[in-house]
Amino acid sequence: MNDFFRRFAGMPRRDFLTHAGAGLLGAGVAAATARAADADPADAPFAVVHGPVVQSPGTGEVTVTWHTNRPATAAVRCAVDGGEERVFVTSRDGLIPNDSTSHAVRVTGLAPGKPFTYTLVSREFKGYRTPYEVTHGETLTSGPFTCTPTDPAERPFSFIMWNDIHDKGKLLASMFDDTDWDDVDFVVLNGDIINDCITEQQAFRAFYDVCAARFGASLPLVFVRGNHETRGPWARRLREVVPGRGGEYYYSFPHGGAHFVVLDSGEDKPDGNKEYAGLVEFGSFRERQTRWLEADLASEAAKAARWKILLTHQPPAFEPDDGFGMREVRRLWQPLAEAAGARLWLSGHTHSFSWVRPGGAGGKTFHTVVNPPDATLRVDVRPEALRVTVTQQGGKRLHEEEIPA
Repeated sequence: MNDFFRRFAGMPRRDFLTHAGAGLLGAGVAAATARAADADPADAPFAVVHGPVVQSPGTGEVTVTWHTNRPATAAVRCAVDGGEERVFVTSRDGLIPNDSTSHAVRVTGLAPGKPFTYTLVSREFKGYRTPYEVTHGETLTSGPFTCTPTDPAERPFSFIMWNDIHDKGKLLASMFDDTDWDDVDFVVLNGDIINDCITEQQAFRAFYDVCAARFGASLPLVFVRGNHETRGPWARRLREVVPGRGGEYYYSFPHGGAHFVVLDSGEDKPDGNKEYAGLVEFGSFRERQTRWLEADLASEAAKAARWKILLTHQPPAFEPDDGFGMREVRRLWQPLAEAAGARLWLSGHTHSFSWVRPGGAGGKTFHTVVNPPDATLRVDVRPEALRVTVTQQGGKRLHEEEIPA
């Protein structure tokens, strides 16, 4: 253990949050935020003001994210698979970040499907006296929290999805309140949760804080980037709140006998459209994802999965006059999904409900479900069938259907 890890693991520190799980988390974050907001920023106590939110699951691994009110170095302490406690940090090109208030640490080597307990360690970084001498402030420990990583082994489970919230954090919170959280293993936010990226605080209000308050510490979040998350002056810094996985917004993960594919459908108009001011290049980005998708769906993990489920913000086009982005999704990715035997494709974007069964305008092997902004989509995954339920805010059942194996 090098000197950096010793400092994180052993130096005196103030316990900031001592409760476990997500149920009380919102109160802790709200209190910290209020303290930081009430005082002059320079005089406010060093604090964790947003999070944690666990994101981007993989087999035996997750990314833990949180935010402090001043720059800090960050670590996650946890015991992996019942063994000795380990300390995880993030480094880029060998350097541990010390200049950011946004923290994302990938925790690996976890036992798939088994709960693990973790603690955040945030050490305020005040600056350099010389290139070889630095000044630190207080060290906070936050937690313990408990989370369960995803597990490839086939078993019954459920997940839930929302999309197209467009900054309406109160709407999202109200739909959380109306949701049955029993047996839910992870949560999908399928794009356009933010209505154009202007500031970091906008992301906190739109979804991050309400997710932290409800489930963020304990259930992994799968964030699918939508076209509105690519717009605005802060769009290029979105990773400070939703870091993706391995620096990308497209990836796959197995869970419960299903293979999930997350793709970034990009903007909904051609790159040369005047609205984009010459600042986008999604054509080559989608092509790169296409090459990746072909390899991913040919992998042994995908072939072995009973269910293949795709998550994109824009759905594949149903009609010839559907938007450019939807037509590109259909042209590039639908043939690969059909060849691999995908069974379910979940999207948003159109702000209306659609269920398109295999054949006809839809794919040959998969059902396509487009979820509206004011509805909760729940999928109950069983070896014998997928049960998909779409419930509008207020309790109206828009659709419920089983997809047999």
